[in-house]
Amino acid sequence: GRHGFGKIGPDQTPVVVLPGDPMAAYTSFELFVRPMIRQMMGALEIHRPSVKARLEKNVNSSSPLRSYLPGVLSEDYALVTVLPHHSEASTMAQANCLVAIPEDAKDVKAGTQVSCVILQRNYSHL
Repeated sequence: GRHGFGKIGPDQTPVVVLPGDPMAAYTSFELFVRPMIRQMMGALEIHRPSVKARLEKNVNSSSPLRSYLPGVLSEDYALVTVLPHHSEASTMAQANCLVAIPEDAKDVKAGTQVSCVILQRNYSHL
């Protein structure tokens, strides 16, 4: 979805505009807004950790752009399953990662290695 950033007022207060779709808004927040806020707070690590995992099932994508889909990583982070109905906000309650589907990938086959942004709060063991 479309999103934007700007500053308003004499004190240049940052303003972020997120997409209207709940899943797109959540994904944009995680990938862009959260790191921006953490950087403004002076955090040393601004991005969530990511790992490489193999897709458990085929994934179809119609986007010419990189897309991020909710998924579930196995306990050892070796396999990832993209959740069905990924446009529904309730799906995010089950997700523990965002799976990055590369640009122009129409059909990503099971076994393909993909990047996964970990959403769990407790990831100190990485």
